[in-house]
Amino acid sequence: MVTWTWAVFGLVMICLSLGLTRLMMRVNIADIPNARSSHKDPTPKSGGVAIAVAFLLGLIGLFFVQDNATGVFAMSVGRFALYAALTAMIVFVALADDIWEVLPFSKLLAQLAAAIFFAVYIARIDFVFIPGVGEFDLGFLGYFLTVLWIVFFMNAFNFMDGINGIAAVAALVAGIFLGFISFVVGAYFVTLCSFCIVLSVPGFLVHNFPHGRIFMGDTGSQFIGFVFASLAVFGTSLDDGQLSIYVVPVLFLPFIFDVVITLMYRTLRRQNIMKAHREHLYQVGTKLGFTHSHITLVYGFLFLICGVGAFNIQFASPSGRLTIIAGLLIIFAALSALVYSAGLRKGVVDRLTATRSA
Repeated sequence: MVTWTWAVFGLVMICLSLGLTRLMMRVNIADIPNARSSHKDPTPKSGGVAIAVAFLLGLIGLFFVQDNATGVFAMSVGRFALYAALTAMIVFVALADDIWEVLPFSKLLAQLAAAIFFAVYIARIDFVFIPGVGEFDLGFLGYFLTVLWIVFFMNAFNFMDGINGIAAVAALVAGIFLGFISFVVGAYFVTLCSFCIVLSVPGFLVHNFPHGRIFMGDTGSQFIGFVFASLAVFGTSLDDGQLSIYVVPVLFLPFIFDVVITLMYRTLRRQNIMKAHREHLYQVGTKLGFTHSHITLVYGFLFLICGVGAFNIQFASPSGRLTIIAGLLIIFAALSALVYSAGLRKGVVDRLTATRSA
Protein backbone atom coordinates (compact mmCIF):
# COMPACT_ATOMS: atom_id res chain seq x y z
CA MET A 1 0.00 0.00 0.00
CA VAL A 2 1.14 3.54 -0.68
CA THR A 3 1.41 6.02 2.19
CA TRP A 4 -1.92 7.77 1.61
CA THR A 5 -3.71 4.41 1.51
CA TRP A 6 -2.31 3.51 4.92
CA ALA A 7 -3.43 6.89 6.23
CA VAL A 8 -6.98 6.36 4.95
CA PHE A 9 -7.01 2.81 6.30
CA GLY A 10 -5.91 4.03 9.73
CA LEU A 11 -8.52 6.80 9.79
CA VAL A 12 -11.27 4.34 8.84
CA MET A 13 -10.27 1.98 11.66
CA ILE A 14 -10.21 4.77 14.25
CA CYS A 15 -13.61 6.04 13.08
CA LEU A 16 -14.99 2.49 13.14
CA SER A 17 -13.76 1.99 16.70
CA LEU A 18 -15.21 5.35 17.74
CA GLY A 19 -18.58 4.66 16.12
CA LEU A 20 -18.84 1.17 17.60
CA THR A 21 -17.92 2.49 21.05
CA ARG A 22 -20.76 5.01 20.86
CA LEU A 23 -23.07 2.22 19.72
CA MET A 24 -22.13 0.10 22.74
CA MET A 25 -22.81 3.10 24.98
CA ARG A 26 -26.34 3.19 23.54
CA VAL A 27 -26.76 -0.57 23.93
CA ASN A 28 -25.73 -0.02 27.57
CA ILE A 29 -24.81 -3.43 28.93
CA ALA A 30 -24.49 -2.00 32.42
CA ASP A 31 -21.73 -2.75 34.91
CA ILE A 32 -23.48 -2.59 38.29
CA PRO A 33 -21.07 -1.54 41.07
CA ASN A 34 -20.29 -4.00 43.86
CA ALA A 35 -17.90 -4.12 46.82
CA ARG A 36 -14.92 -4.79 44.51
CA SER A 37 -15.74 -2.08 41.98
CA SER A 38 -13.75 1.11 41.49
CA HIS A 39 -16.82 3.02 40.22
CA LYS A 40 -19.99 4.11 42.01
CA ASP A 41 -22.64 4.38 39.29
CA PRO A 42 -23.92 1.83 36.73
CA THR A 43 -21.77 2.26 33.63
CA PRO A 44 -21.97 0.77 30.12
CA LYS A 45 -19.43 -1.96 29.53
CA SER A 46 -18.41 -4.23 26.66
CA GLY A 47 -16.70 -1.32 24.94
CA GLY A 48 -14.16 -3.96 24.02
CA VAL A 49 -16.58 -5.01 21.27
CA ALA A 50 -15.54 -1.87 19.41
CA ILE A 51 -11.84 -2.69 19.77
CA ALA A 52 -12.29 -6.34 18.77
CA VAL A 53 -14.53 -5.72 15.75
CA ALA A 54 -12.33 -2.91 14.43
CA PHE A 55 -9.24 -5.10 14.87
CA LEU A 56 -10.71 -8.17 13.18
CA LEU A 57 -12.19 -6.26 10.25
CA GLY A 58 -8.92 -4.37 9.77
CA LEU A 59 -6.74 -7.47 9.96
CA ILE A 60 -8.99 -9.50 7.67
CA GLY A 61 -8.99 -6.62 5.20
CA LEU A 62 -5.20 -6.44 5.27
CA PHE A 63 -4.91 -10.19 4.79
CA PHE A 64 -6.82 -10.13 1.52
CA VAL A 65 -5.32 -6.86 0.29
CA GLN A 66 -1.68 -7.77 0.90
CA ASP A 67 0.22 -10.02 -1.47
CA ASN A 68 0.98 -13.15 0.56
CA ALA A 69 3.85 -13.92 -1.81
CA THR A 70 5.78 -11.15 -0.08
CA GLY A 71 5.67 -13.12 3.16
CA VAL A 72 3.89 -10.38 5.11
CA PHE A 73 1.36 -12.80 6.57
CA ALA A 74 3.37 -15.98 6.07
CA MET A 75 0.38 -18.25 6.65
CA SER A 76 -2.26 -20.04 4.63
CA VAL A 77 -5.84 -18.82 4.34
CA GLY A 78 -6.96 -21.78 6.45
CA ARG A 79 -4.57 -21.03 9.29
CA PHE A 80 -5.42 -17.34 9.23
CA ALA A 81 -9.15 -18.19 9.24
CA LEU A 82 -8.65 -20.40 12.29
CA TYR A 83 -6.80 -17.62 14.10
CA ALA A 84 -9.59 -15.15 13.31
CA ALA A 85 -12.19 -17.72 14.42
CA LEU A 86 -10.42 -18.38 17.73
CA THR A 87 -10.16 -14.65 18.36
CA ALA A 88 -13.86 -14.23 17.57
CA MET A 89 -14.72 -17.11 19.92
CA ILE A 90 -12.86 -15.38 22.75
CA VAL A 91 -14.87 -12.22 22.05
CA PHE A 92 -18.23 -14.04 22.00
CA VAL A 93 -17.58 -15.93 25.24
CA ALA A 94 -16.36 -12.77 26.98
CA LEU A 95 -19.37 -10.82 25.70
CA ALA A 96 -21.66 -13.54 27.03
CA ASP A 97 -19.91 -13.17 30.38
CA ASP A 98 -20.44 -9.40 30.31
CA ILE A 99 -24.16 -9.95 29.67
CA TRP A 100 -25.04 -13.09 31.64
CA GLU A 101 -22.01 -13.72 33.92
CA VAL A 102 -20.67 -17.03 32.64
CA LEU A 103 -19.31 -19.40 35.28
CA PRO A 104 -15.53 -18.98 35.83
CA PHE A 105 -14.95 -22.66 34.99
CA SER A 106 -16.74 -22.25 31.65
CA LYS A 107 -14.61 -19.21 30.81
CA LEU A 108 -11.47 -21.15 31.69
CA LEU A 109 -12.53 -24.00 29.42
CA ALA A 110 -13.01 -21.55 26.54
CA GLN A 111 -9.57 -20.05 27.18
CA LEU A 112 -7.97 -23.50 27.29
CA ALA A 113 -9.73 -24.55 24.10
CA ALA A 114 -8.56 -21.45 22.24
CA ALA A 115 -5.01 -21.83 23.55
CA ILE A 116 -4.83 -25.56 22.69
CA PHE A 117 -6.16 -25.07 19.15
CA PHE A 118 -3.73 -22.20 18.69
CA ALA A 119 -0.73 -24.24 19.90
CA VAL A 120 -1.60 -27.34 17.88
CA TYR A 121 -2.78 -25.85 14.60
CA ILE A 122 -1.34 -22.32 14.34
CA ALA A 123 1.91 -21.67 16.22
CA ARG A 124 3.77 -22.62 19.37
CA ILE A 125 6.94 -21.74 21.24
CA ASP A 126 9.49 -24.19 19.82
CA PHE A 127 12.59 -23.03 21.67
CA VAL A 128 13.86 -20.52 24.18
CA PHE A 129 17.30 -19.01 24.46
CA ILE A 130 18.60 -19.44 28.01
CA PRO A 131 21.61 -17.30 28.98
CA GLY A 132 24.56 -19.50 29.78
CA VAL A 133 22.89 -22.53 28.18
CA GLY A 134 22.06 -21.40 24.66
CA GLU A 135 19.13 -22.33 22.47
CA PHE A 136 16.95 -24.94 24.18
CA ASP A 137 14.57 -26.98 22.01
CA LEU A 138 11.32 -27.39 23.97
CA GLY A 139 9.93 -30.26 21.91
CA PHE A 140 6.50 -31.36 23.16
CA LEU A 141 6.91 -29.05 26.16
CA GLY A 142 6.46 -26.18 23.72
CA TYR A 143 2.74 -27.00 23.40
CA PHE A 144 2.27 -26.92 27.16
CA LEU A 145 4.26 -23.71 27.58
CA THR A 146 2.30 -21.99 24.80
CA VAL A 147 -1.06 -22.93 26.34
CA LEU A 148 0.09 -21.91 29.83
CA TRP A 149 1.38 -18.54 28.56
CA ILE A 150 -1.80 -17.68 26.65
CA VAL A 151 -4.18 -18.60 29.49
CA PHE A 152 -2.03 -16.85 32.10
CA PHE A 153 -1.66 -13.66 30.13
CA MET A 154 -5.35 -13.46 29.20
CA ASN A 155 -6.27 -13.62 32.88
CA ALA A 156 -3.46 -11.31 33.97
CA PHE A 157 -4.60 -8.63 31.54
CA ASN A 158 -8.19 -9.12 32.68
CA PHE A 159 -7.19 -8.71 36.34
CA MET A 160 -5.51 -5.40 35.55
CA ASP A 161 -8.50 -3.88 33.79
CA GLY A 162 -9.93 -2.24 36.90
CA ILE A 163 -9.68 1.53 36.56
CA ASN A 164 -10.29 4.05 33.81
CA GLY A 165 -7.78 3.89 30.99
CA ILE A 166 -5.22 1.53 32.47
CA ALA A 167 -5.81 -1.43 30.12
CA ALA A 168 -6.37 0.68 27.00
CA VAL A 169 -3.27 2.81 27.63
CA ALA A 170 -1.25 -0.37 28.21
CA ALA A 171 -2.46 -1.86 24.92
CA LEU A 172 -1.77 1.40 23.07
CA VAL A 173 1.77 1.93 24.38
CA ALA A 174 2.76 -1.73 24.15
CA GLY A 175 1.24 -1.98 20.67
CA ILE A 176 3.27 0.99 19.42
CA PHE A 177 6.53 -0.44 20.77
CA LEU A 178 5.77 -3.98 19.58
CA GLY A 179 4.88 -2.69 16.12
CA PHE A 180 8.12 -0.73 15.90
CA ILE A 181 10.35 -3.53 17.21
CA SER A 182 8.76 -6.16 14.98
CA PHE A 183 9.02 -3.88 11.94
CA VAL A 184 12.73 -3.31 12.56
CA VAL A 185 13.45 -7.04 12.73
CA GLY A 186 11.13 -7.94 9.84
CA ALA A 187 8.37 -9.73 11.79
CA TYR A 188 5.74 -8.11 9.60
CA PHE A 189 2.69 -10.11 10.67
CA VAL A 190 3.27 -8.99 14.26
CA THR A 191 3.75 -5.45 12.94
CA LEU A 192 0.40 -5.45 11.14
CA CYS A 193 -1.44 -6.95 14.13
CA SER A 194 0.13 -4.33 16.41
CA PHE A 195 -0.82 -1.66 13.88
CA CYS A 196 -4.45 -2.85 13.98
CA ILE A 197 -4.53 -2.87 17.79
CA VAL A 198 -3.07 0.64 18.00
CA LEU A 199 -5.73 1.92 15.58
CA SER A 200 -8.58 0.06 17.31
CA VAL A 201 -7.99 1.39 20.82
CA PRO A 202 -8.24 5.23 20.53
CA GLY A 203 -11.94 5.26 19.58
CA PHE A 204 -12.67 3.49 22.86
CA LEU A 205 -10.04 5.25 24.95
CA VAL A 206 -11.44 8.76 24.42
CA HIS A 207 -14.70 7.63 26.07
CA ASN A 208 -13.04 5.58 28.79
CA PHE A 209 -10.30 7.92 29.98
CA PRO A 210 -10.37 9.91 32.13
CA HIS A 211 -14.11 10.00 32.90
CA GLY A 212 -15.04 6.33 32.43
CA ARG A 213 -18.18 6.78 30.35
CA ILE A 214 -17.80 3.17 29.16
CA PHE A 215 -15.64 0.19 30.21
CA MET A 216 -14.06 -2.40 27.90
CA GLY A 217 -15.35 -5.27 30.06
CA ASP A 218 -14.18 -8.86 29.74
CA THR A 219 -14.89 -8.57 26.01
CA GLY A 220 -12.02 -6.15 25.61
CA SER A 221 -9.58 -7.44 28.21
CA GLN A 222 -9.89 -11.10 27.18
CA PHE A 223 -9.58 -10.21 23.50
CA ILE A 224 -6.55 -7.94 23.94
CA GLY A 225 -4.91 -10.47 26.25
CA PHE A 226 -5.34 -13.23 23.68
CA VAL A 227 -4.03 -11.12 20.80
CA PHE A 228 -0.85 -9.96 22.55
CA ALA A 229 -0.18 -13.44 23.98
CA SER A 230 -0.50 -14.91 20.48
CA LEU A 231 1.76 -12.23 18.99
CA ALA A 232 4.53 -13.23 21.39
CA VAL A 233 4.32 -16.75 19.95
CA PHE A 234 3.92 -15.62 16.34
CA GLY A 235 7.05 -13.53 16.57
CA THR A 236 9.19 -16.50 17.54
CA SER A 237 7.78 -19.04 15.09
CA LEU A 238 5.70 -17.66 12.22
CA ASP A 239 8.13 -14.87 11.37
CA ASP A 240 11.22 -17.10 11.29
CA GLY A 241 11.99 -16.58 14.95
CA GLN A 242 12.94 -12.94 14.46
CA LEU A 243 11.26 -11.61 17.59
CA SER A 244 12.68 -12.50 20.99
CA ILE A 245 10.27 -14.44 23.19
CA TYR A 246 11.11 -11.98 25.98
CA VAL A 247 9.84 -8.87 24.15
CA VAL A 248 6.10 -9.13 24.87
CA PRO A 249 6.49 -10.22 28.52
CA VAL A 250 8.84 -7.29 29.13
CA LEU A 251 6.47 -4.88 27.37
CA PHE A 252 3.73 -5.95 29.80
CA LEU A 253 5.97 -6.34 32.84
CA PRO A 254 4.03 -3.66 34.81
CA PHE A 255 0.91 -5.86 34.58
CA ILE A 256 2.65 -9.21 34.98
CA PHE A 257 4.63 -8.02 38.00
CA ASP A 258 1.51 -6.57 39.63
CA VAL A 259 -0.40 -9.84 39.20
CA VAL A 260 2.45 -12.07 40.38
CA ILE A 261 3.41 -9.95 43.41
CA THR A 262 -0.25 -9.70 44.45
CA LEU A 263 -0.69 -13.47 44.24
CA MET A 264 2.50 -13.97 46.25
CA TYR A 265 1.41 -11.49 48.92
CA ARG A 266 -2.01 -13.10 49.22
CA THR A 267 -0.41 -16.55 49.41
CA LEU A 268 1.92 -15.44 52.21
CA ARG A 269 -1.14 -14.15 54.09
CA ARG A 270 -2.83 -17.52 53.49
CA GLN A 271 -5.62 -15.92 51.47
CA ASN A 272 -7.69 -17.75 48.88
CA ILE A 273 -5.98 -16.67 45.66
CA MET A 274 -8.99 -17.78 43.60
CA LYS A 275 -11.31 -15.37 45.39
CA ALA A 276 -12.01 -11.97 43.82
CA HIS A 277 -10.32 -9.08 45.61
CA ARG A 278 -9.13 -5.48 45.41
CA GLU A 279 -5.50 -5.90 46.43
CA HIS A 280 -3.58 -5.31 43.21
CA LEU A 281 -1.00 -2.56 43.47
CA TYR A 282 -3.06 -0.21 41.32
CA GLN A 283 -6.10 -0.87 43.53
CA VAL A 284 -4.07 -0.16 46.66
CA GLY A 285 -3.17 3.12 44.98
CA THR A 286 -6.84 4.08 44.72
CA LYS A 287 -7.32 3.22 48.40
CA LEU A 288 -4.44 5.56 49.19
CA GLY A 289 -6.37 8.41 47.56
CA PHE A 290 -4.82 8.58 44.11
CA THR A 291 -7.23 9.15 41.23
CA HIS A 292 -7.69 6.78 38.31
CA SER A 293 -5.96 9.32 36.09
CA HIS A 294 -2.89 9.52 38.33
CA ILE A 295 -2.50 5.75 38.49
CA THR A 296 -3.11 5.23 34.79
CA LEU A 297 -0.52 7.86 33.91
CA VAL A 298 2.00 6.22 36.26
CA TYR A 299 1.42 2.84 34.63
CA GLY A 300 1.62 4.48 31.20
CA PHE A 301 5.04 5.85 32.14
CA LEU A 302 6.12 2.40 33.37
CA PHE A 303 5.02 0.93 30.05
CA LEU A 304 7.17 3.51 28.26
CA ILE A 305 10.17 2.42 30.33
CA CYS A 306 9.44 -1.23 29.55
CA GLY A 307 9.04 -0.38 25.87
CA VAL A 308 12.57 0.99 25.81
CA GLY A 309 13.71 -2.06 27.77
CA ALA A 310 12.03 -4.43 25.33
CA PHE A 311 13.65 -2.70 22.36
CA ASN A 312 17.08 -3.09 23.93
CA ILE A 313 16.38 -6.71 24.89
CA GLN A 314 15.66 -7.57 21.26
CA PHE A 315 19.18 -6.57 20.25
CA ALA A 316 21.10 -7.27 23.47
CA SER A 317 23.44 -10.15 24.21
CA PRO A 318 22.16 -12.92 26.52
CA SER A 319 23.92 -11.37 29.52
CA GLY A 320 22.61 -7.96 28.48
CA ARG A 321 19.05 -9.28 28.44
CA LEU A 322 19.45 -10.59 31.98
CA THR A 323 20.80 -7.24 33.13
CA ILE A 324 17.86 -5.33 31.61
CA ILE A 325 15.25 -7.68 33.05
CA ALA A 326 16.93 -7.65 36.46
CA GLY A 327 17.04 -3.85 36.42
CA LEU A 328 13.33 -3.58 35.59
CA LEU A 329 12.43 -6.10 38.29
CA ILE A 330 14.41 -4.10 40.86
CA ILE A 331 12.52 -0.94 39.87
CA PHE A 332 9.13 -2.67 40.20
CA ALA A 333 10.10 -4.36 43.46
CA ALA A 334 11.08 -0.99 44.94
CA LEU A 335 7.84 0.63 43.77
CA SER A 336 5.73 -2.22 45.14
CA ALA A 337 7.53 -1.95 48.50
CA LEU A 338 6.68 1.75 48.61
CA VAL A 339 3.02 1.06 47.79
CA TYR A 340 2.68 -1.73 50.35
CA SER A 341 4.47 0.31 53.02
CA ALA A 342 2.11 3.24 52.45
CA GLY A 343 -0.85 0.86 52.44
CA LEU A 344 0.20 -0.67 55.75
CA ARG A 345 0.62 2.76 57.35
CA LYS A 346 -2.82 3.84 56.12
CA GLY A 347 -4.42 0.55 57.11
CA VAL A 348 -5.63 -0.29 53.59
CA VAL A 349 -3.36 -3.35 53.23
CA ASP A 350 -3.50 -6.35 55.56
CA ARG A 351 -0.32 -7.49 57.27
CA LEU A 352 1.27 -10.88 56.65
CA THR A 353 -0.15 -12.11 59.94
CA ALA A 354 -3.70 -11.86 58.58
CA THR A 355 -5.85 -14.95 59.11
CA ARG A 356 -6.86 -17.31 56.35
CA SER A 357 -9.87 -16.22 54.29
CA ALA A 358 -12.57 -18.52 52.97
